[in-house]
Parts: sequence; structure tokens; C-alpha cells
Amino acid sequence: MYNMILQIIFLFIPFLILFAMGIEVYFKNPPSTLNRLSMLLLFSLSLFFLGGFWAKTLPIASGLYVTMYVKYISALVTMTLGLYLYSLVSKIRIKPLFRHLLCLVPLIGIIPILTNPPEAFVSSTQSIFWRSEQLDFYMVIMIMGIAGYNFLMLFLFLWIGNRQRRDKNWSQKEYLRMHRIKRGLVLCLLWTAFWSVFSLFKDSFGPETLFRVLPYEIMPAYCILIWAYFIRSAMIHYDFLASPNRRFEVLFSLSRQGIALVNDLGFAVEMNDSFRKSLGISNTIPEEGIDLISLIPEEEQQMIKELYKEKFGTMTPIHMEQKINTFVHETKIVEIDTAYLEIDDQIFCYLVTRDITATKNAEAKLQKLAYEDNLTGLGNRLYFMENLEEALQNADLEDQQTAVIMVDLDQFKWINDTLGHSAGDFLLQHVAGQIRGSMPSSAVVSRLGGDEFAITVPVSHSDEAISYANELLSSLQQPVHIFGKPYTVTASIGISIAPDDGTTIEALYSSSDTAMYAAKQAGRNQYYSYTPNLKAMAERNLTIVNGLSTALAKNEFTLYYQPQIDTRTNRIVGLEALIRWNSPELGFVSPAQFIPIAEDTGMIKSIGDWVLNAAFKQTKQLVDEGYADILVSVNLSAHQLREPLFAERIAELLQQHELSPRNVCLEITERTAIFDSKKSLEICRALVELGVSLSIDDFGTGFSSLSMLNRFPFTYIKIDRSLIQDIAMNVNEAKVVQTIIELADRLGMKVIAEGVETEQQFSLLCKLGCHEVQGYLRGRPMPTEQLKVFLADDKH
Repeated sequence: MYNMILQIIFLFIPFLILFAMGIEVYFKNPPSTLNRLSMLLLFSLSLFFLGGFWAKTLPIASGLYVTMYVKYISALVTMTLGLYLYSLVSKIRIKPLFRHLLCLVPLIGIIPILTNPPEAFVSSTQSIFWRSEQLDFYMVIMIMGIAGYNFLMLFLFLWIGNRQRRDKNWSQKEYLRMHRIKRGLVLCLLWTAFWSVFSLFKDSFGPETLFRVLPYEIMPAYCILIWAYFIRSAMIHYDFLASPNRRFEVLFSLSRQGIALVNDLGFAVEMNDSFRKSLGISNTIPEEGIDLISLIPEEEQQMIKELYKEKFGTMTPIHMEQKINTFVHETKIVEIDTAYLEIDDQIFCYLVTRDITATKNAEAKLQKLAYEDNLTGLGNRLYFMENLEEALQNADLEDQQTAVIMVDLDQFKWINDTLGHSAGDFLLQHVAGQIRGSMPSSAVVSRLGGDEFAITVPVSHSDEAISYANELLSSLQQPVHIFGKPYTVTASIGISIAPDDGTTIEALYSSSDTAMYAAKQAGRNQYYSYTPNLKAMAERNLTIVNGLSTALAKNEFTLYYQPQIDTRTNRIVGLEALIRWNSPELGFVSPAQFIPIAEDTGMIKSIGDWVLNAAFKQTKQLVDEGYADILVSVNLSAHQLREPLFAERIAELLQQHELSPRNVCLEITERTAIFDSKKSLEICRALVELGVSLSIDDFGTGFSSLSMLNRFPFTYIKIDRSLIQDIAMNVNEAKVVQTIIELADRLGMKVIAEGVETEQQFSLLCKLGCHEVQGYLRGRPMPTEQLKVFLADDKH
């Protein structure tokens, strides 16, 4: 009887435990291959203990058969199933055929067992407490060899899988699951080794000790229980698949979304930690009895209460976004989804909330960024377009007019380049404030980019838009102080009226832009209303832009030269090179038309390079023909004067054409030089060092003439034609010219008067001491062929 109790404790109970584990694992996820394989493995392990129980309780002859055919065959099957399980858990990359060959090796041991009687491999003797089994030497070697192979392959699978996981997208749970199974395998080996060694000393214990009661021959086999425990633990803790109840518990407790059960009155009866945290509900406040509807803003509570009652009555799901006031007096926006559960014959609302406050704030910020200009706080181009589209739709419905007013600052680039971008930003902010202050509250003001602004305003007639433009021009006359100095900014304004000048966004934008460009071309600091004539001019400008892009390649440019006459000798002492363009499509195009366009489009650089090269080449020809002292003047653009290596470029051209620098004079306007006066001054000094003469052009029309005369190494001063036109009839202008001539004499400079067209002008300039004149009176601009005839006549 005592022996039977020991057999039940040490053998039958482990069988029941393992069998129960197999059933538990299977029902965790019946469709899963891993779960089914784990169940078979645990069943096979349980058969090992059941076989041992039968082998020690049945008669010895029958026990031998059970030992071989149940216990050891189940052990070999267990090894095979273990290899399959580990190869799948480790996710080792291996061909299916090779996997089967490696995993089925332990089953080779079944062949000798089935082909020989049990007596050939095992014998049995009865001791005081246990029936002992003695295996044949060859059986021991076979079992140990197969077991060693099995443990080796198990570790090999895990090791290779661990290395290969670096190249795969393994989840953290998959890695931890494999790590736990590997730990169980190590403990199995340690347990087996310990009891294998311990059993060697069993004969030294007395018969009366407890150690003699232990079944030493099967104690190493209890490593199976350790192994089974770790397999089961890995499957439960690392989600081979949890049971439905377990899933719900984990979801409810660990979800980052707020979850609550709510009754038909809107009171919470159960909630998770995330729900509490999102609403600021302290853990000291009981779950039941919290009125969730009271958290909604007061003005919306009645509406939400009626909606909830309606949806709850029909069990209709709700999906909505709602603003709430939390228990800690914060305002949040939550996304709400509902479903309905029946618990103990009572219906509850299953409420899931997600805090989207940050998302909504980010959306609002993006909305602001999408429609607002960061610098000025005005609307941006997208805002202008959408608002104009809405205004046009409303105008159709209300039968009213909409004015589109385009504003472009004059010479803003000069402020930006000379005073810096911070000054430019400050000026744009100031102008934005001036525009807002000049427009009615119904106007929508936007900054389209750079120094360009757009205004959309409803008007009853076109004169109303013009009055707004005049008021804006007046407000901009007020000086703005930048770095302590007052500056006055002007603007060019274009006006279009819907529906007269267009009924679409594109048409109105184009019309007002065309009018604005016309105002800029007409002298700036004024407004233009759109007319069809302006459209024709804009189309011509577009044709000029397109023609300029290919004019150089098609050799459409030519140089004309206008003589400069010495007032004392009445002889030609110099020439001004003037570019002319004969367009196949437009005919002769005035430089006054295409030069500003070339500057705006950036084509002026390549055109300027062409002018320099052609002028130097033709000047060299004149020198070779006997006009060794001729001085040819070439106008420079602001783009050229900003080139760091411009002086080196002039030196190369002089060398290339073998031209003396004393035959070259480069003309610079005040506006050109002051874009970057420091760099311009460096380049001008480098040019003078080459031996080239410099002339300040259009003198008297800029802002800093006297300071430039003092700093820059000019040889000539060219008085602008605007001061020469009325010199014979206007005493004051004559005095201004006289002052300039006297100033030039004191500075050691020569004066050239432009635009001399009458004998009276010429005579007066001679009396005032002007050194040279240039104008239609003494010679119009002419091509080189005509120039040579003109020079030949002058020579005689």
C-alpha cells in the first residue's frame, strides 16, 4: 500500500499535471499550430510519467513492455515534438525538408525497440520502495546519444534564431518568449545533471533515511516538469493567445484610451485608470455615481442629454468629438465612441474616449500656419485666394462689386539690401499696420510674399476703391524710423473691380497685377485702375520677356553710339554706347521698355556682358582706325557692380581685345551704387587702379549724390537731362547746374550735360563752364557704320 502511494505521488500526479497543462494550452488558442504542437508535446511528456506509473505497478513481465513501448517511445516522440516546437518558436530560416530531417532523428530509436523484445534492453528488480530498471548498455548509449543530440539541436535552434532575429522584424514579446523557453531548457539541463550526479551516492545513505525513499532513477526526468512549466509560462505571459476574458481584462486595465461603463442616466459605474487620468478623477472618488454629462459645457448639456437618451433607447452607436471640463478645471476635447453591453439583464453603454486636445490644437496651429503670414500676421496667398473666391460667390448672390487692390512697395529691395533683413522685416510689419489702418473693417488684407500685398474689399462703385488707394498712399507718406533714422516708403497700387474686370480669381488677380505693374512703370508712388489698354501693354511686356530669352542667341542686339562734344573745341571727345534691340516680332524696342524687364527677370547680367564685350571690340576697331584718344562710355547695371570679380572681368576683356583702359569709361547711376555701397566702392577703386575712368550717371535724381562724390573715385559727372531741359528758361535750374559744375571743378572732375537739344541750352552751358555736352543737338545715337562717317567729318 505504501508503495502505491509513492507511485501515485511521484508518477501519476505529474502525469495529471502535464495532461492538464496540455488541455489548458490547447484551449488558449485551438487554431494555433504552436498551441496544438505544445499540447501534443505536453501529452507526450505526460505519457512518460504514466508509462513509468504502469511499469512500476503492473507485474514485472508486463511492466517491461510498458517501459519500452510507452515510456521510452513517448520519450523519443517528446524529443521530436520538442525539436519541432523550438524550430517554430525560434523562427529559424530553414528549408522544410531539412527541418523535418533534423527533427525526426530521435524517432530512429523506435526502430530497435519495436524490432526486439523488451527483455533484450531492460530488466527489472524490486527494492524496498521502488521497482528498479536496468537498461542494456547499448540501450543506455542510444538514449544518451539521442538525448544529447536533442539538447544540442534545441540550443542550436535557439542560438541561430536569436542571431537571425536581428535581420527580422521581431516583436519584443517574441524575443522574451524565446528567452524564457531557453531559460527553462538551461534549468532542465542543470536539474538533470544534479540528480544524475546525486544518484551516484544513493547507496551511501542508510535505509532508514528519506533519501532512500526517493526514486533516483526517475528524478532526472522531473526536468520535464520544469520544461513544461516554462513552455506554459511563455505561452501565457507572452501572448501565444490569451483567453477572451483575459483579453478584456488586459484591454480594460492597460488601454491608454479611457474606457467606462455608463448607465442609462449618464452615470459611470465602472472606469479604467486612463479614463480617470484623462478626466482628472482622483482615486479617492468612487467609481459609481459620477455624472459624465455634468462635465460637458453648460450650454451644451441639455442637447447632449437628449442625444444620449435617444441613442441609448435605440442602442445606436455614437461617434463624436466633444469639449469637456475635467475635475481639475482643464478644458479638453475628446473623441467618443460607444457600444452597448447587457450585464445581468441590464443595458450599459460601453464608452471609449480618446483625448484629442493636442491633435486639435496642432490642427488649429497648422490651420493658422496654412492661412497666416508669420511675419505680419496678415493672411497669406492661400487665404487671399480662398477669401476672394468666397467674396465672388457672395457678390453673385448680393449683386455687389468686389475690389481687388494689389500693393507693391517701391525700392523695398534697397532697404533690405542696405539696412539688412531685420530692417526689411520691420518695414513690412509697419506697412501691414498702415494698410490695415487705411482699409475698412470689411476689407481682407493679405501678404502674398516679399513686399507684395493684396486687399479684397466690397465696394459700391469703382471710385470707392480709388479713395481707399489714395488714403493708403497718404498714410505711407508718414516716415518710419528704422535704426533711429526716418525713411519714407512708397507703393505702386493696382486696382481691379469684379465683375467688370473679371469674374474669376485668376482674371482679377491678373488685372490688378497688370494695373500695379503699370503704376510702377509710370514712376511709382501712384495707383492705376485696370483698363483693356493695360492688358495690351502687359501682353507686350510678356512678349518682350519671351523675346529677350533668345535675343542674344539670335544676334538681335546692336550697339549705337552717341557723341560727346567738348564745349571748348566743339570736337568729339567721347561716345556713349547704347544698346538697341531689333525684335523680329516687335520691331525696334526701346531700351526704356526692355531694360527694366531684363533687370526684373535677371537677364540683365548676360545682356550687360554682351554690351561690354561688343563695346570693347568696336572701340578697339576705332582706335586702330586712328581715333586713339576716343573715350567710349558703357553703362553698368546693379547686377554687374555686385559681382565680386567684376574688376577682374574688365581686366580680362581689356587684355582680350588689346584695348587700353584710357579708352574706357564705365557709367554708374546713383541707384546702382547705393545697393551695396561698401562693395561698390571696392569694385570702383579696383577699376580705377586698372586705368578705367568712372562716371556718375543721371546725377541730380538720386538721394545721396554729394556723399557719393566725396567717396567714389569718379572722373566725370553726367547731369541728368531733367535738369537741362528748362535750363534756358528757369533761373533756378541754371543755378543748380552752375553749382554742380563749380563743385566738380573743386573736386577735379569733368561735367557732361545730357539731353542738350537747343542752341540756347548749349550756349548757356558753355557760359557756365560745362566741359562736355551730349544730346540730339550735336548728334543722335547711331550705328557703327554711320558713326565712322560722323567721326570722319568731325576729323576734317
